[in-house]
Amino acid sequence: MTISDIRLQNLRRIMAERQLRLTDIADLLGKAPAQVSAFGGKNPTKGIGNRIAREIEQVLHLQLGELDVLGGTESSKNIDRASARARATELPMLDLKSVDSWMSGNTGKSDGIQIGWINSPGPVGEKSFGITVEGLSMEPFFQAGDRLIIDPSHPCKNDSFVLAKRKSDNFLMIRQLKIEGNESYLLATNPSWPNRIEQLTDAWCLVGRAMWVVTQI
Repeated sequence: MTISDIRLQNLRRIMAERQLRLTDIADLLGKAPAQVSAFGGKNPTKGIGNRIAREIEQVLHLQLGELDVLGGTESSKNIDRASARARATELPMLDLKSVDSWMSGNTGKSDGIQIGWINSPGPVGEKSFGITVEGLSMEPFFQAGDRLIIDPSHPCKNDSFVLAKRKSDNFLMIRQLKIEGNESYLLATNPSWPNRIEQLTDAWCLVGRAMWVVTQI
């Protein structure tokens, strides 16, 4: 089974659970029904690629990468159409050097550290913000230039995508959290990336969990 097969299987299961039609998915994605039918219909002519998978997860309020997991997760259940259309929340877009200032102070919209504003597609906690993905370490899940919503208030669990900070120099990076027993690790998902695994020791802290990918056409 290919990754496209897994994504299609999960999409069809979620649609059945929530009693959604292809036209509903098309409406949420802002695409023509024929475009959605091409990858989600009875006889799809194309696979669900990385970017469209992330868009589907975003509008359906799924965890990042949930469509890629065989069988999906429990979080896909009991979420109705109303929650999938949750009102967007305006958040500051930050460059990485401004994250500490945002997190440590009572920074508000007038303080000028933001480089722009971004609408979150779903509910987020206090001090949430947006950042732009840099580099290739998190492919195929994230591409350079993708914009992520980081929520410091949301618990980070196994397989969560997180923003981690090295305390010695405040270096920040996006990684996937892996927990095995009493040990935790930070994983670069790009299989070609050198030194993909970093043990999560006291030298690191988790700033927040990546909740949404926001794409712009």
